[in-house]
Amino acid sequence: MESNSSRRANVSFAVLAGIVVVAGFMATQFPPRPAAPAPAAAISPSPVAIDYGPPPPSVPLVWVQDPNHSGWLIGFDWTGKPRGTVKISQQVAQFDRLSQAPDGTAFAYEPNAKGGFQVFFDRTGNPIANSGPSVRYQSEMWADDSRHLCTLDAQSGGLGLMLPGAAPNPVNAVALDPALARSGIIAFSFAACSARNDRAVITYSYTGRPTAYWVVRISDGAILQQRTYAAGQVANATASMDGSLIAESSGQSAGQPAPNAASTVIRRASDLSVMTTLAPNIGVLAFSGDNSAALVSTAPLIAGQAAMLEVLDLQTGRVMWTGEGTSALSAVLVQPAGNAFAVALGQPGEGNTSATILMIYGDGSRPAKLPGLFIPTW
Repeated sequence: MESNSSRRANVSFAVLAGIVVVAGFMATQFPPRPAAPAPAAAISPSPVAIDYGPPPPSVPLVWVQDPNHSGWLIGFDWTGKPRGTVKISQQVAQFDRLSQAPDGTAFAYEPNAKGGFQVFFDRTGNPIANSGPSVRYQSEMWADDSRHLCTLDAQSGGLGLMLPGAAPNPVNAVALDPALARSGIIAFSFAACSARNDRAVITYSYTGRPTAYWVVRISDGAILQQRTYAAGQVANATASMDGSLIAESSGQSAGQPAPNAASTVIRRASDLSVMTTLAPNIGVLAFSGDNSAALVSTAPLIAGQAAMLEVLDLQTGRVMWTGEGTSALSAVLVQPAGNAFAVALGQPGEGNTSATILMIYGDGSRPAKLPGLFIPTW
């Protein structure tokens, strides 16, 4: 989960992560194709608070805050059914952040949306003992096992894998570009943290500066792959949850001045070979947990403005879902090992307030909308 920028899902390409594995899929350009739009995400008042009881074990959940009931988190499964309620003791103010683990079995709290995670909670909302870090990291991200977090000290290049409440794991030095680290613009963040595959993807992205990424082995800090692009060529790099693929979104997809990369490119992280190419106006926002679909934008994403979203099937290139194009995107969550995305959609111009939560499925099934307006914990 994440750097301060990447954990905040404020519609910045550098923060929305994900990539899809498509074995043997030859490089093909898929221009946007028309698809029947889903019904618009209607605005409706938040329902009366209901206590759904303790969350069930081993069921991945999407957690949201009820803006009308402070401290209450409601967990929905990926069909949109409410499955549990958590009442945390930590008061979450307007600019504070809660960040759920990918499967919803733990939470991290960051005060004032800066300074890093300071308190961790278990699946029932109880604080995890001795979980407050003694070090404030430049970037932190939940791992794909929903138990660990990747941590990065950008100044020293120290990469670690932390288990909340346990003794810190050894930190390994990563040879990040010292010129970037000394530039005064600390814009390093995690695009992927895979404890299962012992791999992290670290990116550097800042308007007007080169875009770079490193594929790193967590256990010893070894750089396995690295690429750097001139300013404006590539808007950002996103990665699959397991760190196996990298997407390089052309600067055109973010509205950056020319010259831009001619295509948005998806590469295999193992050898950086090209898996497929997409039109340069397409930006990869996230890829499904089962590596079958991609959530993309077809026009530059601007915070607080209407987003043009689609879901692509990566095996066929078909457009499986098209958004209504009238809502602003503020956050995205990927279903672990599944084909769904949870997206938070709000009224343009209203900032990071409560939003409509829509479950979108990569197989083209009808989206599910949660009943009311909520604040995402992702």
